[in-house]
Amino acid sequence: MRELMDIIKSRRPTRSFVPGKLPPRAQIEQLVEAAQWAPSGMGKQLWHFTVLYNAEKSRALAATVAQATGRGADYNFYGAPVHIIISYQRGEYHAYLDGSAAMENLLLAAEDLGLGACWINQIRDACDEPDVRAALTALGVPEDHIVIASAAVGYTDQPTPAKPRKEGTVTFVE
Repeated sequence: MRELMDIIKSRRPTRSFVPGKLPPRAQIEQLVEAAQWAPSGMGKQLWHFTVLYNAEKSRALAATVAQATGRGADYNFYGAPVHIIISYQRGEYHAYLDGSAAMENLLLAAEDLGLGACWINQIRDACDEPDVRAALTALGVPEDHIVIASAAVGYTDQPTPAKPRKEGTVTFVE
């Protein structure tokens, strides 16, 4: 098994997926399990994970989001065959922190399993638009939830190079 720091340093956003190549469902279940084991404020775990293990349904949701946000007809979550939506009970104080922790676990697990993944925010920004909300509800996102983030998942077609880390971002106080 790879060391944790190697996994952290290797993780990159994937914006180009191998078309039509669906990862095994068992691997996607492992991603969601990793997300479920993220820390949550006061241990509430008021999140919900909606897995679109169907490229057509993912594309349909992307089209709805694109129309609501003016992104254009090409918008398609980078053509990923799987899309995982992390939602959280509306009005919960820790929602964005908990959902972000869950997303990071999911992204690191994807890297460890040899899958590509990209954190997507557009559904979050449009989740209360009427057409998007209707689509989300139809897909199983609880009506009393807001979308925190989502992930496009699949096999990487074109890797993303690492960006150097910025200098001067750490201060030690002794």
